Amino acid sequence: MTLCFVLMKVKAGFVVPVVNELEKISEVKETYPVTGGIDIITKVEGKDVETIAKTILAKIHKIEGIDRTQTHIVVPL
Repeated sequence: MTLCFVLMKVKAGFVVPVVNELEKISEVKETYPVTGGIDIITKVEGKDVETIAKTILAKIHKIEGIDRTQTHIVVPL
């Protein structure tokens, strides 16, 4: 299983609708609105990096209100 965290900047007024849409995606395991330079942190799981990439490109990026994302893949030690 591959795990990543997606940090998102969303347009003003879109935090709640974006969180609601993220919660509908099966690969999204946790979502938190936060303060600071980003607006939302989401934990995404998939069987591999390719699956995570497809989830982000085909599902997350299509959510209205998301301005930009940063994806941080967890590496095993």
